Amino acid sequence: MITGLELVGGALALDFANTREGDPEPEHLREHADLVAWGARLGLIGRAARPADPQRALERALRLRTAVDATFRAVAGGGEPPAEALAALRAFEAEAVARGRLVATDGGFDWTWDADDPERILWAVTRSAVDLLRTGPLDRLKTCAVCPWLFLDGSRNRSRRWCSMNECGGRLKMRRYRARRATAGRPPGSGSPPRTS
Repeated sequence: MITGLELVGGALALDFANTREGDPEPEHLREHADLVAWGARLGLIGRAARPADPQRALERALRLRTAVDATFRAVAGGGEPPAEALAALRAFEAEAVARGRLVATDGGFDWTWDADDPERILWAVTRSAVDLLRTGPLDRLKTCAVCPWLFLDGSRNRSRRWCSMNECGGRLKMRRYRARRATAGRPPGSGSPPRTS
C-alpha cells in the first residue's frame, strides 16, 4: 500500500522513482488516488484539485517517474542519463516554472505552486530531480544491492549498500549468515553454497 511505502531515497525525486519496485515490478501508483495519497503523506498537497482527466494525470506522473528513474539509475551506474529522459525532465521543468512562483523563505527564495493545482506533486518532484542533478550529491547516489531502489548514501564512509536496514539490510545480512552456515564444515572445493532467497 502506497501510504506504508518506506521513504528511504534521501530526495523527493528518488522516493518518487521508488514507487515502482521489483521484478516483476509491483506498481504502487495504480490510479490517480494513489498519487494523491502519496503526495498528501509527504505534505506536497493540502487540498488536491481533482484533474479533469485523472487517467491522463496519472499517465503524466508515470512518464515523469520513468524519466526520473532512467536518469538517476544511469548516474548511479556511472553512466550518462538517456537523452530522452533528460528531455522529458526539461519539459516538465519548463511547465513547473511556468506554473510556479518564487516565495521568500528563511534566507532565500523557493518555488511554490497553487494549493489547488492538480499537478502540484509533479512540479515538486521535478524540482527535486533538477536540483539533485544540478547540485548533487550525485557521488552518494546508489542502487540498493538487494532491491532496485535508488538512494543517497548518507553514511560517513559511503559504504552503505542497501536502501534500508529495516528491510534490505536485514535481508542481505541474513543471506550472508545462511551462506556462511551452509559452507561451514564443507571440505574445500565441494562446490558453491546453495542459492538462498
